[in-house]
Amino acid sequence: MSNWTMKQTWSNLLFVHWPVSAEWLQALLPDPLKADTYEGSAWIGLVPFKMEKIRFRGLPEVPLLSSLLELNVRTYVTYNGKPGVYFFSLDASHPIGVWIARTFFHLPYFHSQMRAEFQPNEISFSSRRIHKGEPPAQLRLTYRPGPVKTQPEPLDLWLTERYCLYTVKNRKIYRGDLKHAPWSLQDGTCEILSDTMTRDFGRSEQKTLHILYSKAVETEFFPFVKLC
Repeated sequence: MSNWTMKQTWSNLLFVHWPVSAEWLQALLPDPLKADTYEGSAWIGLVPFKMEKIRFRGLPEVPLLSSLLELNVRTYVTYNGKPGVYFFSLDASHPIGVWIARTFFHLPYFHSQMRAEFQPNEISFSSRRIHKGEPPAQLRLTYRPGPVKTQPEPLDLWLTERYCLYTVKNRKIYRGDLKHAPWSLQDGTCEILSDTMTRDFGRSEQKTLHILYSKAVETEFFPFVKLC
């Protein structure tokens, strides 16, 4: 594929995942998307990161628009057997970026006040949703990268090596393909200090979290395709 429409670099990514019932998840998904499972369990992910070097094909980076913070709540689905990502929400720190994503890509972006402090061995991240007409939601956490995983576990790859996303607009399903090098994954730790982002998505203090970290990856996005 060479007809990319947008390039981005994602950096300082934390992947926090927990298992949920596939039947419970399926009830939250729009038809005809199907909950994808690993050894019988579906999974929900919470992913904070920094997005930078954003540019559209044929255009230079725009300094005020080329960098933002993002936080997404996501899961994993299939459509006609093709695995991908489905987003319940994507919060971002730049209102213009939110408007573009909602208007042209049909993605559930929300404007939030965000802060991140990037230290060599620790990242502090906070988000407070301020999107007009939407209920508040907030998250505050710290996370730390661990050793590089020279041989990631099968579940690590199942959760991260996804090369398309699905979204819905007016009951129509769209798929957006993307390309990047395989993830360079590290173990990670995190401390969730406060959270109303995931209270409706099955996370609890009793569940063991699956945590990964990745320093950076460069991505290319391709035009969305209407599937049905």
